[in-house]
Amino acid sequence: MDNILLKVENLKKYYSVGKSLFEKPKTLKAIDDISFYIKKGETVSLVGESGCGKSTTGKMILRIEDPTDGKIIYNGNDIVKLSKKELSEYRKKVQIIFQDPYSSLNPRWKVGQIIGEPLLLSGQKIENYKEKILEIMDKVGLLQDHFDRYPHQFSGGQRQRICIARSLILRPELIVCDEPVSALDVSIQSQVLNLLLELQKEFNLTYLFISHDLSVVNHISNRIIVMYLGKIVESGSADAIINNPRHPYTKALLSAVPEVSAERKKERLILQGDIPTPLNPPPGCRFSTRCPFAKSECSEIDMNLIEIEKEHYTACPFQ
Repeated sequence: MDNILLKVENLKKYYSVGKSLFEKPKTLKAIDDISFYIKKGETVSLVGESGCGKSTTGKMILRIEDPTDGKIIYNGNDIVKLSKKELSEYRKKVQIIFQDPYSSLNPRWKVGQIIGEPLLLSGQKIENYKEKILEIMDKVGLLQDHFDRYPHQFSGGQRQRICIARSLILRPELIVCDEPVSALDVSIQSQVLNLLLELQKEFNLTYLFISHDLSVVNHISNRIIVMYLGKIVESGSADAIINNPRHPYTKALLSAVPEVSAERKKERLILQGDIPTPLNPPPGCRFSTRCPFAKSECSEIDMNLIEIEKEHYTACPFQ
């Protein structure tokens, strides 16, 4: 497949927990054998409930976390095997926008310092330092007067623009957006999403967009990957996932999205029970304990992704 920027192959992340003198350690399978790809210039969204492993996936792509097994191939190179120097160069090309714009900004630093910090840490020869920062501030809708202000002097939307500017200052190729609008008011969310789309066109950016909200990812995504308890249960184009979901879990997520029009009503698919613990996931399909359509074989066979349409995959063969 041409034009692939990032490819994840059989990625796993296991944690050993409960280790003590009197107890054997247990294995928490946060990510359990997932594979996907991202093409240059597109937006791929990872969607799922809290604890499904989507943020852990993003951290491994950034190499904040090291994978237990599997490959993360960026421009043909497995980043898991990069040397310290090569990893430093890689991190200039891959940046992150965090969920909470306030806690991810140093309250003692002024905006100019925050945005310019990656330039100083990159080891590059810096010319026209302030001009570069002011230029990127203008691109994200910040004023020159904001250069010498502190984060607490801004609204939540403005603080997220500061975070976006910081992620752009090194001109990266890939940005991991980890729930970048979930902490914002709905009216501000659309402004930030539209800004991300504009910047993507201008700088030829590629996004991995992490969210729990399908109504948000529908606005920005080319493709959507749905995760549940460390596994991918469905993936496909945004249109296919939103308009023709095939996995019961995806249908449940979509049914939870509020309708804007009072005249349009949809049937709610309400899931029963709690999410199983990744310390002891159910046998077979991990969603079988909450699935309203589960059959006896669902708890016996580990469901793998099957292609039902071109590049539309689901882990449920019964829907």
